[in-house]
Amino acid sequence: MSTTPLSPSPELTERKPTILVVEDELLIRMYISDSLRDCGFEILEASDGPEALTMLNAEMPIDLVFTDITLPGQPDGFGLAQWVRAQKPATPVILTSGRYDVNAARKLCKDEPFFVKPYDISELAACIRTLLAGDS
Repeated sequence: MSTTPLSPSPELTERKPTILVVEDELLIRMYISDSLRDCGFEILEASDGPEALTMLNAEMPIDLVFTDITLPGQPDGFGLAQWVRAQKPATPVILTSGRYDVNAARKLCKDEPFFVKPYDISELAACIRTLLAGDS
């Protein structure tokens, strides 16, 4: 009888990337969260900037933040992106909005990828994978 310990399979030890989805519109947040789960990501959800900051400060494993620009309270999506850039510079941020002019938003979001609502989930998932791979 062999006493060699079995190694866990890589599938069991490999952690899925965790995305923090910050969106104040419940139905949109549910849709994007479910869609990204279907793409193989772990999802955390926040309804506003303060809730997102609480999660980010709790040292939860968050690999990327996907946030709407227009959020109630402070910080809004821009403020959240600035905080992440200053406090967790290795964590990529993707911004989204359906209310901003595309050209104006891209100028304001020059340091982060920007997706106009409604967005294509496969394009968003590809962008996330690229950012997480460090190929931005």
